[in-house]
Parts: sequence; structure tokens; C-alpha cells
Amino acid sequence: MMTDIFVEYMVKKKIGPKDILICLGASVLGAVLLFVGLMLTPILPMIPFLVLCGVIYGLYWVISSRSVEFEYSITNGDIAVDKITNRRSRKRLTSFDAKAIEEMGKYTENAQKLRGKRVDKTFFATETDEAKDAWYVIAKSRKTGLTLLVFSPDERCIDAIKPFMDRRLKFEIFGRG
Repeated sequence: MMTDIFVEYMVKKKIGPKDILICLGASVLGAVLLFVGLMLTPILPMIPFLVLCGVIYGLYWVISSRSVEFEYSITNGDIAVDKITNRRSRKRLTSFDAKAIEEMGKYTENAQKLRGKRVDKTFFATETDEAKDAWYVIAKSRKTGLTLLVFSPDERCIDAIKPFMDRRLKFEIFGRG
């Protein structure tokens, strides 16, 4: 008799060069808006205060939205991946059954091959933008169609997926183990 399998794993996305550029760009835009607001002071005295409030809120929102976590949940072969932004919003990226997995493997070893692959949706739910030490899964999902998911699971996640995969595919990827 098989017991229920439930594994949750959280991955915090590391700040990368792209995130730094977005924050710098937002800061420069904020400075330009403040300057324009100050130029309007003689005409409309209340404008600089409103612009300042808007810029502060906008910068806070943009910079804090770069704090991203991904949660992988595996429950008896049902795989769900959520994106959590600054602990204020959660969005389901994709979900599928492990039986629907058509392909799986290490991402860095197969990145070239995957670039030419035709899929309906691609999700990068990894620790870094380079997807170092990441795995990929191509699976059919009811909501997102044929989906390429690149993620950074730990050993527990992989072990929770294995029993529910197609036997032939499991042998192809992991061997007899």
C-alpha cells in the first residue's frame, strides 16, 4: 500500500543583473519625474508634493517586486508551481500531473535542444537567471497546454515525482534507481 506523498519546497530567486538594471532604471525615471515636478512649482505649487509621493510609492513597488520566491508543491504526483512576489501576492504559474511529463532532465545539458522546442508556455522558476543546477520538465497541462518548466528542485522533490512518472521515462532519466 502506497502512502500519500506531499512535498513543498521554496526557492528564493537571487537578485541578478537584470533586477539591478530595473531598479536603477526606475530610480533614474523617478529622478526625472521629480525634476519635472519641481519645474512646475511656480505654476502649480501642489504638483511637486504629489509627484514626490507618486515617485516614492512607485520606487517602493518596483524595487520590492524584484523579491521573488517560487514554491513547488508535489502531492501524490500533482505538481504545482507558484510565484510569490514580495510575500504580498501569489500566482499559480502552472500545474500538471507527473504522468503528463513527456520529457525531463538537467537544464544546462539540454538548453540548446530546448531552444528549438515548440511549446505553448515556458516558465523559469529557478534560483538564478542562468538556471544553474536546474531541471526542466515538458508536460501537458490543462491550463497552459504543452509547458516547459525550468525549476530548481531539491532531492526530495525529485524523489516525490519519480513514483508517479511514466515507467519508461523514469528508467530513461534515472536508470534503475
